[in-house]
Amino acid sequence: MNTSDRTATARWKTVSAMVPPRQHAQGGTLLLVEDSHVASDSIRLMFRGAGARLRRVDSLRAAQQHLDLYTPDAVIVDIGLPDGCGLDLIAELDRRRPRVGLIVATSGQADLADSALDAGADHFLPKPISSVADFRGILAPVFFNLRHHMGAMPVPAHDSAALRDDVYMACDLLQGGGAGEQRAYALQFIDALGRSLGDTALMSAVVNARDSGRVTELALMLRQRLREQPMI
Repeated sequence: MNTSDRTATARWKTVSAMVPPRQHAQGGTLLLVEDSHVASDSIRLMFRGAGARLRRVDSLRAAQQHLDLYTPDAVIVDIGLPDGCGLDLIAELDRRRPRVGLIVATSGQADLADSALDAGADHFLPKPISSVADFRGILAPVFFNLRHHMGAMPVPAHDSAALRDDVYMACDLLQGGGAGEQRAYALQFIDALGRSLGDTALMSAVVNARDSGRVTELALMLRQRLREQPMI
C-alpha cells in the first residue's frame, strides 16, 4: 500500500467516524463531475447494479446548481474541469453540513493524489480506471448493492460515440485560440484522453505542444484520429 492509499484509508476511517455514510440497497444518488464523455460512460457502466441514480455534470458551475438543490450521497470529482479546479469543489464538499457521505477525486495526473486528499477527498482514483473491483469497492460503503458485483468484470470498452464527442471537443478547444488557463485546460483534457486510449503518440504531441507553445501538430493529429475507422 503506497503513501496515498494509507493516507486515504486513514482519512476515510476518520470521516466515517464523524459522519457515517448512509447505506443504500436501493436508491441514493451519485453525482459525477466529469468533462470527458469517455470517462463518464465508463463510470456509468461500472456503476451498474448499484440500484441508485447517477447524475453527471461537466463543470463546476453545473455541479453547484445541483448542490444548491440537494446533497448527494457520493460525489466523484474530476480535478481538471473547464471552468476551474476540482480541488476547490472537493474542499467545499468537505465543509458542507451535512457532509457528503463519500468524496472521490479522479485525475489522469496521479501526482495530484496528495493534493486531492489534503483538499478533503476520501479517495483518489487515477484515470483511466484500471479495475472495476477497485472502483466498486470504494463506492460500496454507500451503495452496498455493489458488494454483490465485485467480480472480475473487465473495464468497459470505450464507446465510439463518446470517444468521437471527446475528440471533437478537443479539436474545438484548440481552435478556440485561447492562452493561459484556457490553453492549459485544453492540453490537460487531450492528455487525459490520450491516457484513456493508451495513445502514446497523442500524449507525446501534448508534451511537444506544451514545450513549444504551438498546437498545429496536435490539432492535425486529432483530426487524423477522427478520420480513422475505429473512431467512427
